[in-house]
Amino acid sequence: MTDMISMIRTNPKHMGPIDSPYSGSGKNILALEKKIGAEGVTGAGTFEQAMLQALDKVSGAQQRATNLGREAIINPDSVDVHDITIAQAQASMSLGITRNVLSRLVQGWRDLINTR
Repeated sequence: MTDMISMIRTNPKHMGPIDSPYSGSGKNILALEKKIGAEGVTGAGTFEQAMLQALDKVSGAQQRATNLGREAIINPDSVDVHDITIAQAQASMSLGITRNVLSRLVQGWRDLINTR
């Protein structure tokens, strides 16, 4: 089973460790989801805090993609091309979703103001 997991991961330096407490157990995955998923954001308290936490996650994804690209230039053997591509796609998608959410928030606010 360990060989199969190690084959799936492209570069152990950039992925979670194989002996991670979150690998291979449904209960641990659910616990991880509660920490980083919707419950982690909604448990923030105020709307402002929830938005700032979400923007921090988007910024972290952008920073990770930038750091992997920089590492590929400095030391090409230490980074797998697939990891860079995936990180860039995740960063691009999270930025696009954030742009759409913020656009809809602003449009909703404008509609609310104009109906008064």
